[in-house]
Amino acid sequence: MILLEWRFYMSNKKLMILMFGLLLISCVSAVKPITSITTDAGYLIEPVGKDYIKTGENHSFEIHVFNKSTGLPITTGITCYMHLYNETGKHQFEQLKTTVDHDFDYGFDLDGGNFTERGEYQIKYQCNSSAFGGGTEIFFWVDDYGEELTVANIINFSFSMGFMMILFLIALFGLFKSENYIVKFTLYWVVHVLFIIGTFSMWQFQQGYAISWVGFAGVWSIMFYVSIFSVLPMMVLSGAWVLYIHTFNEHFQRLVDKGEDPETAFTMAKKKRGGWINGQR
Repeated sequence: MILLEWRFYMSNKKLMILMFGLLLISCVSAVKPITSITTDAGYLIEPVGKDYIKTGENHSFEIHVFNKSTGLPITTGITCYMHLYNETGKHQFEQLKTTVDHDFDYGFDLDGGNFTERGEYQIKYQCNSSAFGGGTEIFFWVDDYGEELTVANIINFSFSMGFMMILFLIALFGLFKSENYIVKFTLYWVVHVLFIIGTFSMWQFQQGYAISWVGFAGVWSIMFYVSIFSVLPMMVLSGAWVLYIHTFNEHFQRLVDKGEDPETAFTMAKKKRGGWINGQR
C-alpha cells in the first residue's frame, strides 16, 4: 500500500513539474522533418544545418549533392539555389552557388538581418544541370538562445525557481515577524534581491526560448526594471529608517537613564514613530 502511494505521489509530482514548465514559455513546437523531391534519376541533396538558430546571428547553410543513381558526390557542373522564407511564409532571400566552398560543401552565407524575428523558417534548395536536377527543403526555428527548449531545461529551471521561491517566502515571513530593526533591514534587502533575480530569470527564460508571442516575458521584464529602479530610493529610505530607529533607541535609553520608567520613556520616544517600523524594545 505504501509503495502504491509513493508511486502515485511521484507520478503526480512529475506531472506538476511539466505543467509548471509549460507556463514558463510562450510557444514551442517540434521541427518539421526534411522532405525531398525524389525521382528515379537526378540529384540527391543532403542539407547540413541546425534545428534552431539564434535571432540576429549570421549563419551558414551547407548542402552536399549526390548523383542518385551512382551515389557519387557532385562538385562541378551544377548550379544550386537557396530560397529562404521567413516566419510569415514570405520569400525573404535567395542565393545561388556554382562552386563548392569546401571539398563537397555548397555553402550559403546568410546575414543575421534575415533572422530578426522569432518563429519557423523554411529553406528550399534546388540543384540543376543541363541533364538532371533535384531539390529538398528544411524547416528550422529562430529564438534568442538558438536552442530547443527541452524537458530537462524545464525541470532544472522549475527546481531552481522553486528553491528561490522558498527562500523568498522564508525571508518575507521573517521580515514581518522579526522585532529587531537590524534583522528587518537585512531581510528586506534579501527579499528585494531575490525578487530582482527571480523576475530577471523568468524574463530571460521565457524570452530566450519563445518562438512566437512574448507577452509574459514583457510582464516579467517590467517587474524586473521596476525592482531595479526602486533600489536607489529604497536605499535612501532604508538609511533614513535605520538612522531614525537608532535615534529612537538612544532617546529611549537616555530617558530610562534619567529615571523615567520604561513605559513612560517608550511613550515619549514614540511620538514621531509610525507605520510598521517597530525598532528594538
